[in-house]
Amino acid sequence: MLKKIEIVKKIPFFSALPENELLQISQKFTEREFNKGEYLFWEGEPATCLYVIKQGKVKVLKHSAEGKEIVLEVVTPGEICGGGAIFSETQYASARAEEKSKVYCLSKRDLLLLIRTYKNLAQEVIIFLGKKLMQAHEMMIGLISGKVEKRMAILLLGLSEKHGSPVPEGIKINLRLSRQDMADFVGTTVETAIRVMSRFKKTGIVASGAREIIIKDKERLKELIKGD
Repeated sequence: MLKKIEIVKKIPFFSALPENELLQISQKFTEREFNKGEYLFWEGEPATCLYVIKQGKVKVLKHSAEGKEIVLEVVTPGEICGGGAIFSETQYASARAEEKSKVYCLSKRDLLLLIRTYKNLAQEVIIFLGKKLMQAHEMMIGLISGKVEKRMAILLLGLSEKHGSPVPEGIKINLRLSRQDMADFVGTTVETAIRVMSRFKKTGIVASGAREIIIKDKERLKELIKGD
């Protein structure tokens, strides 16, 4: 298991800091544990902490007026959630542990103090937030496009960039997702998610097995996103 300083170093806006500064920063993180199904925070709550996953898996999600879950991202060890602590008074989404998880928490007060203390940190935070904004923009376009194929293509490309590693056949997504997970991501039924993935498989875009996905033709996914 990774040490605290190694986890903190994985946070994009801290990664370029020297070892001695990372050690000081890591001491400001406190550890918490959540059982499967427990919420780290709820949408609309005061954004008081930034969370980085030490162990386990966390879903960041929103609930529609009808109570339907829309999954925004799956956060794994070394990744952060609770970004509202950076730029907002409240959390913009909820976060739920999908298995027993351990997380490190950095209070908003300490985070803002660090941004004022380290001159390059503010710029790195802006770059990080810019990337998150672009991801949110792409997801919004996918959700309003009305085409599940397009939304699934956006999802797969995003997962390949965040969790992908090259293999002889293409890009393997190193994140175990059920068809229900994928359906929740793109806002559709499990049956529809299965049909779309089957079409992708038949046309050679992906290869998939028991919760394993390999993207074989990334360019075809990009074409699906660009198409009407």
